[in-house]
Amino acid sequence: MKRNAFYWVIQIMSWSFVTLTSLKYSGLADETAMYRLIYVCTYMVLGMGISHLYNYIHESYDPENFTSRQFIVFPLLGSLTIGTCFALTDFIFFNRSRYLHGEIDAMDCIFFVFDNIWLVIPWFLFYHLYRFVQVHESRRQRILAAEKMLKVVELENLKKQLNPHFLFNALNSIKALTISDSRQARDAIMQLSDLLRLSLNLGDQQKAMLSEEIKLAQDYLALEKVRFDNRLRYEFHVQENIDDILIISMSLNTLIENAVKHGIAKTKNGGLIQIDINTLGHDVIIKVRNTGQYNPQPKTSANGIGLDNLRKRLELHYGSKASFSITNEDDNVLATIIMPF
Repeated sequence: MKRNAFYWVIQIMSWSFVTLTSLKYSGLADETAMYRLIYVCTYMVLGMGISHLYNYIHESYDPENFTSRQFIVFPLLGSLTIGTCFALTDFIFFNRSRYLHGEIDAMDCIFFVFDNIWLVIPWFLFYHLYRFVQVHESRRQRILAAEKMLKVVELENLKKQLNPHFLFNALNSIKALTISDSRQARDAIMQLSDLLRLSLNLGDQQKAMLSEEIKLAQDYLALEKVRFDNRLRYEFHVQENIDDILIISMSLNTLIENAVKHGIAKTKNGGLIQIDINTLGHDVIIKVRNTGQYNPQPKTSANGIGLDNLRKRLELHYGSKASFSITNEDDNVLATIIMPF
């Protein structure tokens, strides 16, 4: 609200200054007060109206994607548009009679256009300086919020995703294997070691390579396979040549853990977890489909924290460019993340 009020104060002050400057050199001193008032109102309406339209169009573009060429072209087009409108206003109010009497010619009218352009350029310079400060401050606030959220997510990863309950089950599974299959037990211990090391490394990063996320997911599922045996089946379908793209760290593992905990673990006969990862344009699409049913419920200290944190991190990193959804598809649950890379 304060920013909006500041914008209109600057609008009124700027165009009042331009209008009064133009009136001073307009040659309307001999005209009636009403005629000069109409001239002033026309200038104010044109200046504020066209500049507000310019602001509306400019704000429809993502400032993060602005090129240096656009930063030059936009102010020039805006200045040319308003300068031409002001020149036409001057022509209607007092230059038309001078033109008809031969006091000025077409070339003089062209110079009048450029005179008006120089008159309005300061507004555009100030506007873009104001926008730059806005964008810089917004970016700084997003970075601070992302850093704060990262600390929460790091704690959440250690507390929830690799919590003592999971470690207890994994170690019990490995303990059973030491009696029945010592070789598989050694493999499980190696997987647990890799899982802990990789998850701790990823916890220090805001983004990670897709290959790292997939390796973490494979180690996690391999350990859970020891626990669930034939009740857990999983498949990875990953597009080729995208291993090095960057995604939000622990995002894939959050979906998979949710699929195991709320899908496979609650289904008597277990089921299948299918992971599909592809790209479309400049977006990566991650889909995790699992046997079961999704039942939205109020979040408690034990439910929904991981997914809620994932939504917030996506919003902080990418704003409206990323999305997360979780829906039911027949007898399956489908969780989908779409984010730029």
